Amino acid sequence: MSTDTTEFHREPKQSRSRASLERLLRAAADLLIEKGYAEFTLQEVSKRANVSIGSIYNRFNSKENLIRQVQRNELEALEVDSAVAINMIRRQNLKLRQLVPAVISQYGDILRKYQGILRPLMEISVVDEVVREIGKQHAWQNTEDFLKLLLECKDEITQPDPTRAVHRGFMYAYSALSRFLGLGFVDATSGEEDWDEMLEDLSEITLHYLLGHPDNIR
Repeated sequence: MSTDTTEFHREPKQSRSRASLERLLRAAADLLIEKGYAEFTLQEVSKRANVSIGSIYNRFNSKENLIRQVQRNELEALEVDSAVAINMIRRQNLKLRQLVPAVISQYGDILRKYQGILRPLMEISVVDEVVREIGKQHAWQNTEDFLKLLLECKDEITQPDPTRAVHRGFMYAYSALSRFLGLGFVDATSGEEDWDEMLEDLSEITLHYLLGHPDNIR
């Protein structure tokens, strides 16, 4: 069963009910960001959203489904930001040596913007198969969109298999960004490096790999 079509809550019909639901989901997301999954309780969500526990259970039959809906909303917002960034970069018609830094910088900034919610969701994904599957689907689609943008300059890549090279290089960059931001890594390095310097270094490393020789990036 596709998680994208699963209904996690009862859809409200009145505007007042929709506003209450949005307030509930925002409060739940904020609580996850501030306190993490270990301290996430429906009692605290109820207090922050100014809705009763009964109202929460009237919309969601479990705490898990509330979190899953929060995840869906947040990842959909992330995808919108990614689409805007990709379109902005694409309109510039950049060559590879300018495109790679632009892509890594924008992708990194998006991950950084959403790191607060991504951290607890990745923690939850270890014990919740539905959260894990939703996360995988969104991450795959988001990554593919950025990869397609990079592959628009595939004729400039000197590696024998440009598609494989772009995938490999981007995955290495993603791993470094994720480790810096503490997304699924126990030994996160957040605060130990300069963010802008790291983006610059990752761009240069990726370019050297895709072009095969340092002289090709000059």
